[in-house]
Amino acid sequence: MITAKLDEIKQKAKSRDNNLVYMKLKSFMDRLGYKQRSDKINQKVVEYCTNNNLIITYEDNIINDLYDVPYDDFINFRYYEGENIKQKFYYQNAGKINVAKGQNNIQLYRHQQEAINNLSEINNNKNFSGILAIPTGGGKTLAAVYWLLRDVIDNNKKVLWIAHRHELLTQAYLALKNNAYKNLLRNRDSFNYRIISGEHDYTRNVKPEDDFIIASKDSLYSNMDILRKQWLANIDDVYLVIDEAHHAPAKTYRKVIDGLKNNTTNFNMLGLTATPFRTAEEDKGLLSKLFVDDIIYKIDLEKLINRRILSEPYFEELDTNLDIARELSTEDIKKINKSDLRTDIAEKIAKSKDRNNMIVNQYVNNKSKYGKLLVFAIDITHAITLTKLFRARGIKAEFIVSSLKDAATYVTISAKENKKKIDKFRKGNCDVLINVNILTEGVDLPDTESVFLTRPTISTILMTQMIGRALRGKKAGGTDKAYIVSFLDEWKDKINWVNPEKLYNEDNIFKDEDNVDQDRIVKLISIKKIEEFADIMDQTIDTSHLEKLDFINRVPVGIYHFSYLIDGGNDQNVEKKCEILVYNDMENSYKKLISNLPELFTSFDIKPQEKDLSDEVINKMARKAEKAYFLGKNMTIPYKIDDIKELIQLYNFKEEKPKYFKFEDREKYDISLVAKKIYEKDLGPKKKGEYVNEIWSEDKHWQLFFDNKRYFINQISMELDKLIFSDINKKTNKPTVDYEVRDIEDLSMWEIAQKSNKIYKEISNKVYSKAKDENGYYTCAHSGFKSKNPIHFQIDHIKPLSKGGKTKLNNLQLLKNSENLRKGNKF
Repeated sequence: MITAKLDEIKQKAKSRDNNLVYMKLKSFMDRLGYKQRSDKINQKVVEYCTNNNLIITYEDNIINDLYDVPYDDFINFRYYEGENIKQKFYYQNAGKINVAKGQNNIQLYRHQQEAINNLSEINNNKNFSGILAIPTGGGKTLAAVYWLLRDVIDNNKKVLWIAHRHELLTQAYLALKNNAYKNLLRNRDSFNYRIISGEHDYTRNVKPEDDFIIASKDSLYSNMDILRKQWLANIDDVYLVIDEAHHAPAKTYRKVIDGLKNNTTNFNMLGLTATPFRTAEEDKGLLSKLFVDDIIYKIDLEKLINRRILSEPYFEELDTNLDIARELSTEDIKKINKSDLRTDIAEKIAKSKDRNNMIVNQYVNNKSKYGKLLVFAIDITHAITLTKLFRARGIKAEFIVSSLKDAATYVTISAKENKKKIDKFRKGNCDVLINVNILTEGVDLPDTESVFLTRPTISTILMTQMIGRALRGKKAGGTDKAYIVSFLDEWKDKINWVNPEKLYNEDNIFKDEDNVDQDRIVKLISIKKIEEFADIMDQTIDTSHLEKLDFINRVPVGIYHFSYLIDGGNDQNVEKKCEILVYNDMENSYKKLISNLPELFTSFDIKPQEKDLSDEVINKMARKAEKAYFLGKNMTIPYKIDDIKELIQLYNFKEEKPKYFKFEDREKYDISLVAKKIYEKDLGPKKKGEYVNEIWSEDKHWQLFFDNKRYFINQISMELDKLIFSDINKKTNKPTVDYEVRDIEDLSMWEIAQKSNKIYKEISNKVYSKAKDENGYYTCAHSGFKSKNPIHFQIDHIKPLSKGGKTKLNNLQLLKNSENLRKGNKF
């Protein structure tokens, strides 16, 4: 019945010139005789018919969500031509991202915008190789992707983003897709992406038109020849991004770096890290040699905590009374101080009942304090043991590990299981997530409230990453404070274990910049902002463009403050004071202008301080500067040509550059947070009035900034209206993805199983049947080993997919498990 109905759709598609039919999901399912479970919004289904193949695309698991019907009844419609399977699938690890109109709603933090500005500046001057150093939770991935889309992909240049964990690859892809908007990609309507790793696509499928490749370093390391022939051959400009760049000195990374350098004309390299140093002494020098431009941008932990982007850490130390040191010789201690835990020592710690019970009891007895807990365990045994103990005490706990092999198939357990558990923790369906070597880098768990460090380490990098997992601040969807609890054994004075509190307070690699008098800066900014507040309250002036902005965008990131003498008449000189407010997206333009003021004067054959400049000359110089540094920039708040003129006058009179004062406390003045609190607490008029009066009286910084209480109340009301009537300006368009269409014969058996278990079983049955004799024995195609139990065998490609082989029955054979493991990728 279903096949007949699908044939009707297929014939309808074939009758059209483009072989394409669009239908609503409900219409499609009604035709097949299935009824919806609920009244959810209808999704679109596309049927595409060519060469007698029907392809149906669908969004996520919408069909399973809405209908009691397995995919195989209709999604995996297919047929056979001889022994070759002719099904096609949409392949989500590669495709085309269509740029959405307008701009996304993601609001960059100030430090992210500063990082982007620095990247643009160094990229304009030369080929570069430098590091973006932002502490864990500070959003370095988003900052990098934002810049790459705007300054690289939009200019038709190529990007290769590499990392060493699958979680990092997924994070990069989501940032890429979710930011594909016209405000960043003005010149492009779409671009092509591909994700390459053991769990995604293969290097062999790379195409010259791929714009943004996200890959694991292991996948590239053994396939650089393929990448060179299929991708680099016709490319001039390549930007290599290395996520968690402190790993870059490793041999695998260096091979990739050298392969790109030697096969491209213009090569740029950006390293992303929260920890720009290597533990191994011999690697420290290599890091500086690889990234010759050093750190392009950095920000310290303290600043991010003050801005509420990161949580404030509270450190606790608990003695376990487990005495390991007495069993160690002096030589043992030296060895441990050079590398991490020895296997036998790790095993002893992991199996200590008293220590493990202490860990669990500490949480159970203080659950309301610690909240959602992330535990860093020593090894797999330790993680499993702790999970059982937590569950026995009624705590919902899960464990995840980076490597756990199935004894029967020698295959690493699917990362999907880890992902399910991580999602469970994110959604609040799990109180405690215990992990081994997997959540140190890249995974975003914003509302983690506490971290238990149950494994000691001498690695500064590892310690920084572990404590960073809980430091997601309130403004970033996290918490105000985070508990970092260390469980200390009786060898603290003999082994150089990293102390997390000392690392945070004393050994922080990020040095704070000199502080300036912030009250003075606020007052200077306030004087200039009062005019804006007055305009907004004046009904005769159109300020709608300002009112639509998120309030934080209306708060400057800094101010230029300077003065010079002018003719006041009667042979008297008077001092003219100037303040130029600098906003996020104009900071870089002003820096460039000020840096190049000498060249601007030279280009007009004018020597500063020799004579007063006429209005005509100043206008011409200002227009030239405007064209060079400001025109064409997408600025949220327009720059003022008069400000450019003031800078020219300053340089002419004094031949000096103005002082720039950063507004370090800018986030404190985001009045939208006040409105959000009123909205979330659903305060009525009376309670709202009391709350507003209270913060105006007690928080003096509001008085300093707004000067006038009427302006303050008016701005709160405007921000509150945006929350109440959010649907008016709600963005509806989003970037879409056209996934790559792939023949089933180009997929691995694992990939086929992910797409259709039914097809996978049919192929498996055919291969096993072909290898089965009349007595019911399966035979290994290589050694002749026989067994009636299929568990001893695996399906193997005679000619591997990486060498151009296909998933066809005549290219599939049965091998004994151990022999398949030895054969690997050989032909």
